[in-house]
This record gives sequence, structure tokens and C-alpha cells, in this order.
Amino acid sequence: MTFQPNESEIRFLSSLADYRVLTVGQVSALQSKDVQVVRRRLNKLQAAGLVETAPLAISRGRGRPEGVVSLAPRAMKLLHGEGLLPATIGLEHAGTIAPRLVRHQLALNWFRLHLAQIPQLRPQMMTTFFCPASPFTPRRDDGQPIVVETAISDEGCGGSATFTPDGVFSITDRERQKTLLFFLEADMGTETKASPSGTGRDVRQKIRSYQACFRSGRYKRYEKVWNCTLRGLRLLILTSTSARRSALCRLVQETPPSDFIWLTDLDQLLGRGLAAPIWARGGRLNLPAESILGQAAVTEVERAPRLP
Repeated sequence: MTFQPNESEIRFLSSLADYRVLTVGQVSALQSKDVQVVRRRLNKLQAAGLVETAPLAISRGRGRPEGVVSLAPRAMKLLHGEGLLPATIGLEHAGTIAPRLVRHQLALNWFRLHLAQIPQLRPQMMTTFFCPASPFTPRRDDGQPIVVETAISDEGCGGSATFTPDGVFSITDRERQKTLLFFLEADMGTETKASPSGTGRDVRQKIRSYQACFRSGRYKRYEKVWNCTLRGLRLLILTSTSARRSALCRLVQETPPSDFIWLTDLDQLLGRGLAAPIWARGGRLNLPAESILGQAAVTEVERAPRLP
């Protein structure tokens, strides 16, 4: 008899299309299930031809190396048939991604999984996340993800730069009726910090693009998306290592105005949680780290259980 996934398994396949690739540990966090239970379920789905597993090139830490799970072609047909994905979405937009991008996507996924915990810690809060790699992210009229930005220069040259954030998300406090807008960049240490010419696609140019986005008020287009009033934005930079974070903190301080830019590293995120005081505001490592939810949330966040 042909294997027929149940409702829970179909929901997982839809989530996998959203995240594109997941490690076993990330699936465990997503489903709040023991790792061994997750492995058995994934083995069943792989045997049925619904998911594929590839080895992760370099595993973090010791122990059994993690594999990276993604959708198989049969799962795409299933999601199309269930009406969970439009027929126009192919495997290239919902399945695995290029090997060189896998670690970057996994870092983004960890961020998203921690972001999803915030309403559990503070029920009055609601979060929404848009990832350009997800087939579920709304599209513009030209077919591009809604998160694609155009920053208009105000330096007298009349130019503009198009760039795509790694993520755009909101946190809404429903009691206070206040929404905060965040842009996310996951830095894996592969980009140049600042090119000598100042015209390259480097981290400094990204910072300037976000500064122009803020000054032009371009970010206010998200007021229509979330039916809210926005009075600014924050740019969060998640780095791969603490050394890279220190280097980018220096760059941020050298590229004012930069108080809206907050930085942390992956170990801090995984060890303490997204909402913990792990963020260097404005790149100032000489000052106490802050929480993106504010000081009032620190105590309850620190006491909350961590993701697996």
C-alpha cells in the first residue's frame, strides 16, 4: 500500500517548504519533539520519497553529524494537490538550495525558530517574519519578494540601490498597540567589510543602504502590510562568530548614524535566546548588552526554557 502522510506530516512538509532546509535539531525545535522521535519520522518520510537528506559539510560540535533535510519532488506534488502551494511554485522555489547557501539559511532558520518563541514568553506579543527564500512570502507585482528594497540616495547624486534583506519581521505588542519593524542580515563572514573603492557589495555599503532606507522613509510601506504606524526601524546583524561580531561592531561605529543597528553572534543566540540581553546596540561593545524587547523583559526571558 502506498504511504499516505497524516495531517501532522503534511503540515511539516509545508513548514519545510517555508524554511527550505532544516537540520534534525531544527526540526526538533520546530515540532517540540525529542530528536530520536524526529529521526524516526524523517526516516519514514524519506523512505516514502517525500524528503531528501544531504550531509552537512562541517558539523557544529561533536557527536553524530547532522544531515540537512529538504523537500523531495513527490512532496511538491502532494502540497500542490492539497492546495498548500500554488501549482506555479516549483521545487527550485521550495526545495533545497545551493550548497554554498545552506549554512546561511540554517542560521536564518535558527533566528526564525527563536523568534517564534517570543509569543510563548510574552503572550501579548505577535510576530510576523518574511524571508525572501520562502515560497510563502508575499510577492510584488513584478514577481519579486515584497522584502526587496530600493534605497534612494540623499547624497546629491540622485542614485538608488536595490538590495534584499535576509529577513524582515515585525513584533507587535497588542496591549500597547505598538509595532516594531526589524530588518535582519545574517553575516557568515564571507563578505568584505569595506571595499577600498566604496562601491562594492560589502557590509559598509549595506549599512549605508539601510541608512538611506531610513532617511527616505521607504520602510513606511510596511504600515500597509501590517496595518500599523511605524516610527523607525532596527537592523539586526547576526554574525557567525564573536570575532566577526567585534569586527563589524567597529565598522558600525565608524559608519554613523548607527544607533539603529544591533549586533550579536550565533553562539549568543543559541545559548541565551533571541530576546535575551545579547545585542550590542550601535556596535558599542563597551556598554551592557540589551534585549530587543526592552529591559522589562530580561528577567522572564532569562528564566524561559531554551530551544533543544
